[in-house]
Amino acid sequence: MIEQILVTPYNEELLEKLKQKTLVVKTDDQDKIQLIHRGVSKHNKLHAIQLNSPIALSSITFKKEWKNIPLCVYSSEFGGFKNLIPKLDILNKLNIRIFLSSDLKENFTGIRILSSLGIACGLFFGDRPIDWESLNDLMHHAIYSQTNHAPIEPFSYVASNYDTSEYIDYNFVYFNNATRYLHLNEKEQIALCYEDLINRNFISTGVESIESIIHKQEYEYHINSRYDVMLSMNECAFCPAFRICLGKFSEEDDKQNGCQVFFSDFLDAAEHFYKRKNNTGNKLWQL
Repeated sequence: MIEQILVTPYNEELLEKLKQKTLVVKTDDQDKIQLIHRGVSKHNKLHAIQLNSPIALSSITFKKEWKNIPLCVYSSEFGGFKNLIPKLDILNKLNIRIFLSSDLKENFTGIRILSSLGIACGLFFGDRPIDWESLNDLMHHAIYSQTNHAPIEPFSYVASNYDTSEYIDYNFVYFNNATRYLHLNEKEQIALCYEDLINRNFISTGVESIESIIHKQEYEYHINSRYDVMLSMNECAFCPAFRICLGKFSEEDDKQNGCQVFFSDFLDAAEHFYKRKNNTGNKLWQL
């Protein structure tokens, strides 16, 4: 059985109750990163610290003391590149993955810059309507580009883990798949995904109940919820790229000109990467 990782805010009292667990700890305070690392390392295994930065990426004060800390940084904007340049030497030495919001078009360029500099990065989906064309361009760059660049998520994850006969959920990239991650708050209320945590749709309460969650019927329903889209005859059920999207954009108004075009191209790219990796492409006939 895959070990379940707990995604939790930083709270010393809560951490005391989560001994011998593997954790993703969230914070919006960059000054607490070393404190969290020390606190978690005493009795737990640290999967990552997720810094939800309230300021632009270029304004974050990256520190050499973070060198051995697994970091995942979320920022709504890239900021000024000239402000980031003096920090690149430190950034390249960190165990870090940087995510920028899809809400700002400039972030698509920012992600290309980070990747070209050898910094693992990615895009997280914000609140505004998605610019599908820019997203498609970034995906093509991430998978097809022959120039050296660091992985760009979620494209790299899908391409690297794609299997022609399996579904794939790129939410793993965002610590948001219940087969591996559970989310809880400071009141020990537990949810199967981040959206459920925000909407107070809890499956259980109390850290002592964590081990039994996978045996709950609600857990099984959640894991199999991807099939609800297909049973409801939603338009997503007929999309050939459903197996890499899993209906995440089922509420999209104009699917045919938006998500369906993108995910169809994404599926083609994943299959291209799969064939190249497994050398299953056509071979030149031999004389």
